[in-house]
Amino acid sequence: MIKFGVSQCFQPVGNGTFKTGSIFDSRRGNFFNWVYDCGSTRSLTLNRILENITAQSGWPNYIDMLVISHFDNDHVNGVETLLRHCRVKSLVLPFSEWTQSVREISVLGKKGTSPSAALLQLNPLQWLASRNFDVHVDEVILVQGESDLPSVGSEEENPKPRPNDFPQNDDSRVFSGSYFTFNHPSWPGNIKIKTIRHYCPIQALNSDFEFVFFNAEKDFTELGLIIKRNGQWYAKKSGKLLSDVKADIQNTIISINLHNPLSTMPANWRKILKNCYEKHFGHTGKAKNNISLCMYAAPVQMEISEFWVGSNQNLYPTTFSPTSRLATLCTGDIHLTPNVISDLRNHLGPMRWDKIGLIQVPHHGSQHSWTVGNAALLAPAQFLYCASGTKHHPHPVVKKDLSGSIAHTADCTDAVFINYIV
Repeated sequence: MIKFGVSQCFQPVGNGTFKTGSIFDSRRGNFFNWVYDCGSTRSLTLNRILENITAQSGWPNYIDMLVISHFDNDHVNGVETLLRHCRVKSLVLPFSEWTQSVREISVLGKKGTSPSAALLQLNPLQWLASRNFDVHVDEVILVQGESDLPSVGSEEENPKPRPNDFPQNDDSRVFSGSYFTFNHPSWPGNIKIKTIRHYCPIQALNSDFEFVFFNAEKDFTELGLIIKRNGQWYAKKSGKLLSDVKADIQNTIISINLHNPLSTMPANWRKILKNCYEKHFGHTGKAKNNISLCMYAAPVQMEISEFWVGSNQNLYPTTFSPTSRLATLCTGDIHLTPNVISDLRNHLGPMRWDKIGLIQVPHHGSQHSWTVGNAALLAPAQFLYCASGTKHHPHPVVKKDLSGSIAHTADCTDAVFINYIV
């Protein structure tokens, strides 16, 4: 008896990521629909794809889960359009301490985070409310890594996992401790907010299918930029109490109108924010991090099926068919080193790891997010580039490392589909 069918598509947006997925439960007759990232460096291509797929009769008006790996424009600049066309039950975001968010926003320049995406990162609830999307999203889920709780400045340094880590409705104190509230006395809108540790899967279809996340972000205590004196946290460079530092940065954000999406901002707003950050924490290069929420998606049980992968013109079963390797692993822009692969493997555990059939090559095949030898560590999985085919995306060094593997490309012309039935 067929239990369910899974259909996934890396849309043809080139440098960026826009992955759609759907599970049809043949026993109950219902669907679970999800999206991982929605962005591209080619905004016209992205808008054309969004216009085409949202106009299709089969496109759902309700998405169960929208996952954002990180906040670079080429991963999020289609989110507003997507939210205008459908409701979302769960908007899943990587948890990031406010210190790290400010660094990420200010360091990358115009090619990094837009003002809109910056506000989404600084306060997702206010971003949704400011665009009237608070009526389109039921809940926001923040995914934390192993060391993310407590947030910077908390007294509890080594918290024990709670039996009900997922889901947990947060109160305003928890949210305001990790994000900027811009002097709002309460949460904007009526959206629920939850936090989960990344070892807690989100399950679908009565627990037949699961999504497991991996947040590799290091908390600020591990980066050596804050110090603790007499039970309180201080910025190492400026020597200021961390709560005062946060207030200073928030005032800077307000002064450049980054908190107000309808206002005019100074052209050098990133530089102003960066100067404020570096005044307290030193050069932004000292706090490099690896913020990109990875997502594993697969049946919970060990299932055997033909695993069909291919482009618009060529959809075929893999050489491993039939196979138990039905899982896909999306990586966003994570810096995938052997140590990160080891952490990811330990995080997922051997049973899940051995189910992985397709891995997204991070950062469109950039050599700066890949280490030669990764292909051997990740074998026998297939690989997929989300890349336009420009000079460095995918990079020749990465392509050479993957030359002995099956590698697909979702470019600006061809999508890549993954289908199987169990």
